[in-house]
Amino acid sequence: MLLNKQVSTIIFSVLFGLNSHFVSGQKDCECNFNNTKELVHLINERDSLEVFKFTNELKSVNNPACQFKGLELEYMYYLTQMKLEKSFQIIAELEEFLTNTYCKSQFTFNIYLAKAKYYKVANNFEKLSKFAFKSLKEAEQLKDSEKEIEAIKEIVNLFTRMDEDQKNWAYIKRAQELIFNQKDSIQSIKNYRWLAFEYEKKYTTTERKSLLDSVFIFAVKSKKGALNNNMYAELAMSYRALEAYSYHKGTPENALKYIDSAIYYGKKINGVKNLSTLYLSKAWDHLDLGENESAVKWLDTALSKPSPNDLVGKMMEFYDGSDLYEQAGRLDKAYSSFKTYTKMKDSIMNTERTEVINELETKYKTELKDAKIKRQSVWLIIASLVIVLILFIGTIFQLKRTKQKNLALKVAFEKQVALEKELTGVRENIAQDFHDDLGNRLARISLLSNLVNSEVSEKDENIKTKVKQITDDSNELYLGTRDFIFSLKSNSDYLNELTTYLSDFGEDYFSKTKIKFILENSIKDNVKLPYYWSKQLVYIFKEAMTNALKHSQCTEVKLVFKYQENQLNIKCIDGGIGLTDVQKKSSNGLQNMKKRAAKINGKLIVESEEKSGTCIKFIGNVI
Repeated sequence: MLLNKQVSTIIFSVLFGLNSHFVSGQKDCECNFNNTKELVHLINERDSLEVFKFTNELKSVNNPACQFKGLELEYMYYLTQMKLEKSFQIIAELEEFLTNTYCKSQFTFNIYLAKAKYYKVANNFEKLSKFAFKSLKEAEQLKDSEKEIEAIKEIVNLFTRMDEDQKNWAYIKRAQELIFNQKDSIQSIKNYRWLAFEYEKKYTTTERKSLLDSVFIFAVKSKKGALNNNMYAELAMSYRALEAYSYHKGTPENALKYIDSAIYYGKKINGVKNLSTLYLSKAWDHLDLGENESAVKWLDTALSKPSPNDLVGKMMEFYDGSDLYEQAGRLDKAYSSFKTYTKMKDSIMNTERTEVINELETKYKTELKDAKIKRQSVWLIIASLVIVLILFIGTIFQLKRTKQKNLALKVAFEKQVALEKELTGVRENIAQDFHDDLGNRLARISLLSNLVNSEVSEKDENIKTKVKQITDDSNELYLGTRDFIFSLKSNSDYLNELTTYLSDFGEDYFSKTKIKFILENSIKDNVKLPYYWSKQLVYIFKEAMTNALKHSQCTEVKLVFKYQENQLNIKCIDGGIGLTDVQKKSSNGLQNMKKRAAKINGKLIVESEEKSGTCIKFIGNVI
């Protein structure tokens, strides 16, 4: 039966995660065929009878667009059931269908995205990367924001799995802008839930409190829409996002309530499902409440659930499980879980895959740049023809000489940009490799020392003391490398990142003391600092805040940032007991801070009088 086109669009938004748009100029490339029955429940119930009833109706219509949609729906059903072989067969049918129809431009994106989703489930990162970037390029050419969002999701998922989260934020913000311009629909429910999880991931690496507020807003919006449409899978994930929000907020009682709701709706999903991540979150919530036995029980349940189609996710569950077992006092299980994680990581991750993916991303961006240059060249040619008609022959020769100079400048500029990009990649890779390698080894040292400590007799106090020293040293070493790793990352060269890093440290450092921490930041422009500045400034002002806590006896510490006419001015001010002239000259800490300032051609001024507080001030010219 033929109904309105809008219903059809909504139905397929749910079943395939995208909206289909067709060129109106070709009648057979549009499908106005609809089913009268509301089909939202098909995804929730995984009702094969209803799915194939609808696909058969679509295939029976003498219209290429409807036949293509029928195959598309059948493919997504098999993929949700984790039937990869059957899914791949349907993709082959879709490609064959595409070669025999004149609607290629309308269907190409759908095939690229279908392949990206398939290779994501199959854990083939190289091909996932290839088709994710192809689908994004196709969506941009179609100027279809809904398609762009779906392609960006696959790219973000790819970089997350490859431990290259630093590349994700630009893509996430781009998708967010598109999502905000959407009208409320079935698809927008999924999009807002996706944003909630991505913001939660960003919070775990930056600890910016404003990100948590966004997590809550996005999750609540998604939950309301999912409740209205009985979308159990989306409800489970929305409640999982709210659980993560409460966990980070330090309210484990609320987190436990949210995760129970997530598990409740997760169990209502028929067909293939994996609730192990929900069980793992519930275990952490019990641990935070001091309920160790319940935590171990739910963790055992989570790790016992097989997940053959998501080996990377299962690997990270064993990694988190090792930490949880250790905190719950089950060191035997912690060691076993960590060994399993290590074996899985060695078998999954390799540098060749990372290199291929980076190469494909670079190729994608290069193609975009080339297309832009071609468009600019067309306008330049048109302008040149107009000038030829107006100017004298002598002027034409002058234009040719100017063009040659501009070309030389352009080549030099492109070489400089390429060199800076290569250096940025090297810095990011060094920081990531240093963090991953050192973090794994220090975690293993800490775990093994705790295991040894539990096995040593109480009488061997000397050995216990040494083992504890090993644990403390490894933990302090890991914490001490955070500043070094931050300075390695390319974004640390920007002033906004530096102010955020120092202010976050100050808020956290003084949060458990009676000292009030105040931030004054009048900087509006995100200025790029010279290389090496961020490292020295972090060390200087972390030392200044540490001294204020230990020695000043103050009740308030203020961190002030100003930037004007290329001059950076940072102050750390306390209202404590101040310093004597002798202390100013004899303090090794102050002398080291001045040396660090001198290394970046800056000046450190110490203003302090007894009973009048201390001001540590840095002044430096950025250019």
